[in-house]
Amino acid sequence: MGILKQTWAVLSVLSWGSSSVAGNCLPPIAPVMPTDADDVWAYADLLRRDAETYFDDVEQYFRCQDEERREVFEQVRAVSEDYARVLEVLVGDS
Repeated sequence: MGILKQTWAVLSVLSWGSSSVAGNCLPPIAPVMPTDADDVWAYADLLRRDAETYFDDVEQYFRCQDEERREVFEQVRAVSEDYARVLEVLVGDS
């Protein structure tokens, strides 16, 4: 019964989020925003496009992380079930 508690503890921790970097999800690079008012006016259109592109990329990045998290969570669930069966065999044979 202890393994089931450990398994659920692992799954609970994973459900809180992961500090690891998802394999295929690369965070977008933040655009540089000038502080000089003349530069802001001179490059206003470019700055708008850069900011909008960045925000779109951030949304895509978060969706990618969510998908990676779901996939890893499902993999952990499956491995936990397999490991629980292994432990049952080991305990049954002792």
